[in-house]
Amino acid sequence: MREYNREQWQSFAAVKAAVEKMPDAEIGALRSAVEPYIAFRRKLHAFHERFFAPLCVARCFETRLSACCGFESIFTFFSDQAITYLVSSPEERDRIFQALLRPYRSDRCVYLGPKGCVWAVPPISCAFFYCDAVKEQVFAADSEAASVWQRLREAEKAFTYPDRPVLFDTVEALFRAHGVDSPHMYFHKSPGLLRIKRKAGLA
Repeated sequence: MREYNREQWQSFAAVKAAVEKMPDAEIGALRSAVEPYIAFRRKLHAFHERFFAPLCVARCFETRLSACCGFESIFTFFSDQAITYLVSSPEERDRIFQALLRPYRSDRCVYLGPKGCVWAVPPISCAFFYCDAVKEQVFAADSEAASVWQRLREAEKAFTYPDRPVLFDTVEALFRAHGVDSPHMYFHKSPGLLRIKRKAGLA
C-alpha cells in the first residue's frame, strides 16, 4: 500500500474505531452537528448538477482527462473523512476501504470509481474544484451561476475557515478527545490554520 493510501486508511480506520466506541447519545449529537453542513453540501451538489455536471462529465470523466480526479492523491481534511464515514451506509464505507486497496495508478484518484467518487460526501476541496475553462464557459453563459458560486464559496467559510468556531475544527477536537490522531487534522496541525485561530483567540 502506498504512503498516501496508508495514511488515508489509517485515518478512516481511526474514525471507525472511535465511532464504534462512542455512546449513542454522542453519535446522535455529532449527526445533529453536521446536518447544517450536509444541507450546505446538498445545495452545492444541486448547483453542480444544474450548471456544471453535463460539461464536466463530457469534458473530463468520460474522456478520463480530468484535472480534478486525474491524480492519485487528493487533499482531504480529517473532518472530510469523519463526516463522510458518519453519514455513509455500511456498503459505502466498505467501498472507501476497498478503493484504498486498489493497485496504484498515477492517472486517477484512488477514490474514483465507475460512477464517480466513492465518498458519500466528497472532500470539500474536490467539491469546489472546477477547471478554469469550464468555469469561464459556465459563467459566460449564465451570470446567475457566477453569483451563486460566490455565495457558496462564502457560505463554505462558516464550516471550514477558523476565524470563528467552525464545524471542521470542532469535529477534529471531538475525535482528538477520543484519542484519535491523524496527519489530516490540519485545524490542529497546519501552521496557517493555527495562525488564523490564534488571531481569532481560538488557539
